[in-house]
Amino acid sequence: MVSKLSSPTLAPIDKPEDMDYEEKVEEGSDVLQPIDPALQQRITRKFDTHIIPSLFAIWLLAFIDRSNIGNARIDGLADDLKLDGDKFNIALTVFYIPYVLVDVPSNWLVKYFGANYYLPGLLIAWGIVGMCTGFVTDYNGLLACRFFLGLCEGGLLGGMILYLSMFYRRHELLFRIGMFYCAAPLSGAFGGLLATGLARIHYAGYNRWPWIFIVEGAVTVAYGLVVIFFLPPTPSRARFLSESDREAAVDRMGLDSHGASQASKVESERFSWHWVRKWVLVRNFR
Repeated sequence: MVSKLSSPTLAPIDKPEDMDYEEKVEEGSDVLQPIDPALQQRITRKFDTHIIPSLFAIWLLAFIDRSNIGNARIDGLADDLKLDGDKFNIALTVFYIPYVLVDVPSNWLVKYFGANYYLPGLLIAWGIVGMCTGFVTDYNGLLACRFFLGLCEGGLLGGMILYLSMFYRRHELLFRIGMFYCAAPLSGAFGGLLATGLARIHYAGYNRWPWIFIVEGAVTVAYGLVVIFFLPPTPSRARFLSESDREAAVDRMGLDSHGASQASKVESERFSWHWVRKWVLVRNFR
């Protein structure tokens, strides 16, 4: 006697509630074709030429502006503001409180405003704060400036990495992050030499250390106003690419995602709490 085998029951596919899958399948029905390697190299080279130097300069200015307080201390900051060792260390620590707290929320703002506006906006904001540091007359003013400097710089690194991930494939990212991160050690050399020259200025009642903050902050603001016109928003809106190159740049990111995103373009991607909940559950109950 042969017993009937029951057919196995398939588990339902886990789908986010806020995603219309029928619509997405319809939109993503076109299969992306492999892209010519020579074309990929040309696109990558253009991104390297137009994006990496700008990010390098932004990261260089960020490190100069956050570390110039050490040079200012040598040139009379501690004496003028009557700072002992504990007060100076507290002023250094205050910077990192908002710097850490603002990192993740800032990345959401990058997607909302667009990195081509948001990153230069951060640059201009902390440049203004840096300039204001040159005008402080007491310890409380220094603490306030250090706090707002950390607030403005906090979302920079995460925002830059998120920005690069819109243009480069996963295996290309590490080298590009390393390229702009080289600005961090270089800032020590440039910042020290620049501070040595600026500390010689005696003008309008401000002597030595205030000019380190004022001039370096002004340079940061000026660069932020310039770079806002050069950073492309997304691959599909990069003005230095031809129309065919833009299409290929979008397609190669779609191929690299391996279906992780249903959006055809970077600007069409939307945040979903479904994936956050899924990550938390998988991480905690694995």
